Amino acid sequence: MIRRVVLVQFSGDATAEQIERFVETVKSFPKMIPEIKSLSRGLHMNDGDDSVAFSHVSQFDFETMEDLQRFLTHPVHLEAIKGIFADVVAKRAVVNYQV
Repeated sequence: MIRRVVLVQFSGDATAEQIERFVETVKSFPKMIPEIKSLSRGLHMNDGDDSVAFSHVSQFDFETMEDLQRFLTHPVHLEAIKGIFADVVAKRAVVNYQV
């Protein structure tokens, strides 16, 4: 199994509505992209460390690297990247690893 973890920092001018649209878009992926075996996501829980730059995290699981590649090139994912993600994401970090 391949796990993909995506950390996101939103732009300073991103509105609450835009961030909610981003969240709902990510949550909708498993219904539209069958290669996603599971998705969990959440918000950073502040522990007092002000150096943390990312507020949202998403964790995707895939059976194979090929499934991950199909997700990355899926039209639904590509549309989100060009749309709401481009509008609100200032920075992201991604890690893929075998579970």
